[in-house]
This record gives sequence, structure tokens and C-alpha cells, in this order.
Amino acid sequence: METPEYNTNIICEDNLYTISWSDIESTEPDYENYLNEIENFFREDFENDILEEDILN
Repeated sequence: METPEYNTNIICEDNLYTISWSDIESTEPDYENYLNEIENFFREDFENDILEEDILN
């Protein structure tokens, strides 16, 4: 039988970070900020984009 090639002496921590459902429920989405980020992403992408007509000229 083959021996495993991974470390079997892994120490498990009991203090893993978890998110409780109440943390998720109590958050208020910031749609205005999300829309601004999306708009900025596409604006920057467009400004940095090489247009096809620029390539042909």
C-alpha cells in the first residue's frame, strides 16, 4: 500500500472564524456604493480599452 504524500500531523485550531446568520441578517447593503464601483470599473475599462478603429488606422 502506498503512503500518503501529505502531512498527517496537521493541527486543527478550535478558534476558526465563522459567520453567524445574525451577522448576515443585520447588514445593510450599500447599493449606491456597489453601483458606483461597477460604473467606475466599466469606465476605467473603457478608457483603457484599445478600440478596433484605432487598430485599423
